[in-house]
Amino acid sequence: MAPRTELTPALRERICELHSAAGWGYKRIHKRYPFVSLSGIRYTIKRDRERIGGVSKPRTGRPKKLDQADREKLLGAIAENPKITREDLLAEVSHKVS
Repeated sequence: MAPRTELTPALRERICELHSAAGWGYKRIHKRYPFVSLSGIRYTIKRDRERIGGVSKPRTGRPKKLDQADREKLLGAIAENPKITREDLLAEVSHKVS
């Protein structure tokens, strides 16, 4: 697989199933799925307990300053008046951003 791509939930489940139920080791699983790196297989098996239903946990990151409703307000104001000033746009979202 290309670097930094996430495994599909089905492939993740199959890897964990081969490890736990069939008793396969990391290298044997890697021979079966050579497009998944050995370290990726180890990481997938190690993190299996943290996943609920095979779904990845959400990524961490800085919270968004504007929610979806505020973004829609801004886009609506711009569509309504393309020559709107920056101050008027900031007033639309109660000066949440600068």
